[in-house]
Amino acid sequence: MAKEKDKKVKKLAKRLTYVDIIKDDVELIREISVNVPFPLVKSDKEIMEQIIDYVRSSQDKTQASSRNLRPAFGISAVQIGKARKMMFIRIENEFIGTPEEFALINPEVIETNSTKAYLASGEGCLSVEGEHAGYVLRPYSIKLQATDYLTSRDVEIEAKGLTAIVIQHEMDHLLGILFYDRINKLDPFKVDNKAIKIS
Repeated sequence: MAKEKDKKVKKLAKRLTYVDIIKDDVELIREISVNVPFPLVKSDKEIMEQIIDYVRSSQDKTQASSRNLRPAFGISAVQIGKARKMMFIRIENEFIGTPEEFALINPEVIETNSTKAYLASGEGCLSVEGEHAGYVLRPYSIKLQATDYLTSRDVEIEAKGLTAIVIQHEMDHLLGILFYDRINKLDPFKVDNKAIKIS
């Protein structure tokens, strides 16, 4: 089924490259995204197909090289110039042996926990080319509601660790927030000793 969906993506969408990604020197990246009616209209469907295709292809070394794709865990629609509440996330899951994929429409965080987590290497972003050293502290686990494009169903997702961090990073894009906005300006590498480091 995933292969059939992938073929559909390639057929329907103009395939993006890294140059199509809106960078942080463009004012649009700070725009707040709007809710999207579901079922998706043709133009919104194409946006979703494009970001799905980019993320999946960017994680394949051969395709990433041949199509000029910078690797990504996820993309929000605003990063391709469409301030719509849509995002796609794909993360390898070592426990189940297959990637977790979330094609989310109108996502909303409904619960977070107080434990913080951060990426050991710091966060990066397709829309950010400059260097921004420091840690971004985020809730270690979250719960959210959304419509899932891949199943056409309303879903409730509980995520933790890397998956939770990536989802929150993409959720920030919907609010016009970039990861470096959340780095402590006075002490970029300051962390609580109870915070969980994600390698």
